[in-house]
This record gives sequence, C-alpha cells and structure tokens, in this order.
Amino acid sequence: METITIDQARDILQATLQAILKKRILMTYVYTSYNLFNSLWQDRSKIQGGDKIEAYITLEDEGNFKHRGNWEEDTHNVENTDHTITVDWKTASSNFSYNVVEMSMNRGAAQIYDKINSKMSNTLRELVDGIYAAAPSTPTSSTDNVRPFGLSGWFPLGTDNSTGSWNATTADYGDGNTFNPGGINASTYPRWKSYYADHNGDLDDSLLVLLDRATRKLNFEGPLFPKALDDTGRGGGKFTLYSNDNVIGSLNLLYAKSDDQMGYRVGSHFGRPPFKGMVFQYCSILDSADTTRYGTDPIFGINHELTYPVILNEWDFKVGKPRQRDQQHLVLTVDIDLVYGYICESRQFGGFLISQQ
Repeated sequence: METITIDQARDILQATLQAILKKRILMTYVYTSYNLFNSLWQDRSKIQGGDKIEAYITLEDEGNFKHRGNWEEDTHNVENTDHTITVDWKTASSNFSYNVVEMSMNRGAAQIYDKINSKMSNTLRELVDGIYAAAPSTPTSSTDNVRPFGLSGWFPLGTDNSTGSWNATTADYGDGNTFNPGGINASTYPRWKSYYADHNGDLDDSLLVLLDRATRKLNFEGPLFPKALDDTGRGGGKFTLYSNDNVIGSLNLLYAKSDDQMGYRVGSHFGRPPFKGMVFQYCSILDSADTTRYGTDPIFGINHELTYPVILNEWDFKVGKPRQRDQQHLVLTVDIDLVYGYICESRQFGGFLISQQ
C-alpha cells in the first residue's frame, strides 16, 4: 500500500481543518460559564494594521463659552482637547501536532477526520480558556509584555468605602504597581476616571442601592426596543452585569425573601437575577478574589458599545498551514494565532466596578 507523503498529509490536514471550523465535538471545559467571553467577543472589531490600537476622546474644553454683553469681545482660546487612547497588541497562540504515520494507520477518511477534529477542537478550547482567564485581569507587572489589559485595566478599584462615584484614577498591575489606563493620566484629565463603589461585603439591600446609583449615573438600561424596530439591530442596549456565584446567589435569596408570593412560585427567583431590565451573567473566574486588581465579590457593569476587543485584521483565530517540525520529520504542526487587545472608548461611561475593596 502506498505511503502517505508529507505533502499529501499537509493537503489532507489543510482541507480537513476548513471543514472542522464548521463543526465541533463535545469535550470537557475548564470553566463552567463562558458568558463574559461570548458577550465580549461576539461583536469584536477588526482593524487594518497599526503599531498599536488607538481611539480618540475629548477630555477638556476650549473655554470659549460665556454669558456676554452685546459689545463684549469674544474669547478665542485654542486648545487641543482631543487625546489618544493607546493599547498594545497582544498575541495569543496554541497549536497541535499530528504524526504522518497515524494517517497511514487511519486510512479511512472518517477516522482521519475524527482524529484531527478532536485535536483541533481541543486546541481552540485551550486558546479560548486562556483568553477568557485573562479577560478580567491586567499584566502581572510593567515588564509583562504578553498579557492583555482586561476589564480591571479600564475599571479598577477606586476609593475605599466609596458609595459610588468617578473615583478610580489608576489601575493596578498584578504586583500592585499602578498604570494609567489607555496611556492617559486621569488625575490630569478627571473625565477619564472610571466609576467605582465599595460594597464592603454587604450583599443585601445596600448592594441594590449601589447598583441603582451606578446604573442611573452611567445610563445603564436594559433593551428598550424589539430588534426588528431598532435601527442599530442590537435591541436597544448593550449593557451587561457580570459577577460571581456569591453575589448572584445572595441576590437570588434577597429577591426571594422580599417576595410575599414566594411560597407559591419558588422557582421564579433562582437563576439569573434581573436588575433594571438587565440580567446578571455568571463569570466563574470572578469566584476567586483578586484583591489587587478588582477586589472581592466584584460586579462589572460593561457597556459593550464602548468596551470591546479589537482584532488585527487577518489574525482572528488564524489557522496556519500545516508545517513540518524541524527535528521530527514525520510530524506536522498546525498553529492557531490571535492578535488582539481590549479598548474602552470612554472610561466615564464604558463600565463600572462594584466590589469589596
């Protein structure tokens, strides 16, 4: 029987990978919930080139407004009120390898497909797990050039014991050193501060007060229109609340205890608790406290219109062509690469953090 050559194996792999991208097999997962990943990445943006991810924001006034007399001279201040938000690109990669001898052993097309399918699906899952694990976080230090600036890089801890205001100026690396989100100094430009409140571990009625204040001040509301009637096609709002098991479970119990009809409809208050038309999404990563970056029992409120991942064009989970390993002449390796970063167009309204400081 004729042996499969390296070139033939490469062609089979390349053709099979395209079909696999349209199908998935069941597998075990590291995390129990991927709501945060799904919401963030379903509307990801792609851009062409550039050394960094950039966005622009106006953070100050020229100061030419005044109430004036009819013959009073005009004011002609000329100021550069626009500032550049910058984020470095980050690369996430994974790969799988396949021995050409295995292809000869698995002569049936279905067997070959199943083997590659399993490897490909598991590699994608590992890549997603790694991206998801880093999403709420920040780099470990100022010298960490590989981890992205995630949610707590834009919406970090603010003033201890705060009942809610725009008081979060800098964000923290994993080692506790601080940095300016997006490269802009919020002490110099206060409109670049983000909103933070400290619930001090009180997951009761007082938490609802903090949530009410935060969502009102940042104009967070649930969807207002049916998608068919909404010109944006997004159903009105793109606001989501993310938290952990303790917060969501405590809210469910609080809602249940406050309902006089609880004895007649037990199941109505256990699941995803709603708040102002928005539904809490469980994020299992937040079950573990991060006292440096986002505290204990955090709630991230995210406006997905203003806070989202950006992908370098042509590097959106790019599946490379099978390549031969240098010192393993019978082994082919397939690489999967993603080049991305998270951007927030406005820290003032792009989201908030409520947690125990």
